[in-house]
Amino acid sequence: MKIALLDYSNTVNIGDNIQTLAVAQHVDQAYDLVDRDFLHAYSGEPVVVVMNGWFTHEPQNWPPSPAITPIFFGFHMTPDAAEAYRHSRDYFARFAPIGCRDKATAEILKSWDVDAYVSGCATMTFPTRSEEPRQPKLVLVDQPFKHFLSGERRGHVSISHEVPSYMSRATKFQVAKDMLEFYRDHAGMVVTSRIHCAMPCAAMGIPTVYTGIQEGRTKVIDMIGIPSAQTKRFPRTRLAELSVKAPNFEDVKARVIADLQARLGAHGIRTRRAVT
Repeated sequence: MKIALLDYSNTVNIGDNIQTLAVAQHVDQAYDLVDRDFLHAYSGEPVVVVMNGWFTHEPQNWPPSPAITPIFFGFHMTPDAAEAYRHSRDYFARFAPIGCRDKATAEILKSWDVDAYVSGCATMTFPTRSEEPRQPKLVLVDQPFKHFLSGERRGHVSISHEVPSYMSRATKFQVAKDMLEFYRDHAGMVVTSRIHCAMPCAAMGIPTVYTGIQEGRTKVIDMIGIPSAQTKRFPRTRLAELSVKAPNFEDVKARVIADLQARLGAHGIRTRRAVT
C-alpha cells in the first residue's frame, strides 16, 4: 500500500517537521508528502496517511479526500478545531480507534461516542543516543537566556524552533534533521518551551526540562516524566535548582513503537525493526 506523511505549508514551527521525521523512521518503504492543512484537495492514487500532530490551521478543510485512508496516531485537535470537526463524527468513527496525543483530545472524541485512546506521540520513539557528548552544552530552545544567571549559562547555545516563513519545505525538513542531530551529539542539558523539542530530546536520553505552557495539549510530557518548571527573570531562575534527570521511559517507548508499527502493518506498510 502507498503511504504518505504530513508536510506543512502553513507553519513556521519546525516541531511539526520533527513529528513527521518521528514517523518516517518507522517506515521501511518510499513515502510521499501531503499537506496537513489541505488534505481535502488530495487527488492522487489511494494512499494511507498517518495523522500525527496538531490539527489544524484550516479546520474548514476537513475531512480529508476520499482517496486518503487515515491512521490516527498521536492526533491532537484544539477545542476550537473540535467545534469544526464535530460534524465529522461519523468520519472519525469509521477510522477508529483514534490514537490521540493527549487525554484532552481523547476525551473530546469519546464524548462523541468515538473509540479513542491516548497513543502518545511518535516523537517519544527516537532512539536513545549511544554515547554522551565529549563537551556537553546547555541548549536553550525558545527559552529566554536572561532568565538564568550569567555564570550558569556560560557557553550556552540558544536555538529557536521557529523558522522564516519563506523557507522551502525541503529546507525545513533538513533543518529539523540537523537540529535533532545537534541535540543528540552536543546537548548535555536542554531547557525548552517546546514540547516537540522536549519529547525527542528526552527520548534520546538527554536531560530535559520543559518550561512551556501547561494545558491539555502539553500534558503528554507527563507520560514520560519530563520535569516542568516556570522560569523567570526577576529573580533569575537557578539552573542548579531545576529538577533535572536523565529520562528513562523505555517501557513507554516500546509500547508506543509497537502500537504505531502494528497500525502501519495492518495497512500493509513495511516497517523497520525498532531501535531504542
